[in-house]
Amino acid sequence: MKGWIAGAFIVATVSLGAQAKMAISSADDYSKTMKDVQAQNMALRKAVTSASEADVAAAAAKLESDFKDVQAYWDAKKVDDASTAAKNAVTAAQTISKAAAAHDMAAASAALPTLAAQCTSCHMAHRDRNPDGTFTIK
Repeated sequence: MKGWIAGAFIVATVSLGAQAKMAISSADDYSKTMKDVQAQNMALRKAVTSASEADVAAAAAKLESDFKDVQAYWDAKKVDDASTAAKNAVTAAQTISKAAAAHDMAAASAALPTLAAQCTSCHMAHRDRNPDGTFTIK
């Protein structure tokens, strides 16, 4: 009976996932996600500095989720370098999460530059600063 219930749950989950809407479907959605990335990155850096493992894990998990959405956005646009940067950011966020779970704040801190490098590479290639200080995706 348990096997049947588990199987039904998996089928239902896969079916719902297939119908899910893409998380970032417009420039406005992308902008909102990037603002959340900025906020989570600031929270992550603060948490690493204060050695708050729970806060590090929470911020890293949110960044992982955001960057998966960013990767899907760039995959849909077929922009390989941006997609790769987002994928690498997901991996860096996962590394930070694992380090926090292992109570290794030094490893979490060591992974921060890898995460930042992904952001920088994509920003340099795919955004323009407007005269009013806002940004536009290239």
